Amino acid sequence: MVKMKLYHAICLILFISLQHSLFLSNNSLFTYFSLNNAIEASSEEVVGYQTNNKKLREEIKEIRRDKTFIEVYARENYGYIKKNEIFYQIIKNEK
Repeated sequence: MVKMKLYHAICLILFISLQHSLFLSNNSLFTYFSLNNAIEASSEEVVGYQTNNKKLREEIKEIRRDKTFIEVYARENYGYIKKNEIFYQIIKNEK
């Protein structure tokens, strides 16, 4: 009878320690699910970066292929003006 109670006590202690490691330790289920969610969010972010990189690569190919693209880009973003060219800037009144 005493052996059986000792056996049950040891099993109970073992069971509680396993439950502790399953739910409360650094490698618990909660940590697993949290890290899994972080991985999924990072994967979505990576897909966004890959899409952006693809667009940038296409833009680089366009720039290398078409030299007038650089001129148009410089005109739109930096106010590039050719020699003997007159520049007119129209300013809208917002009243």
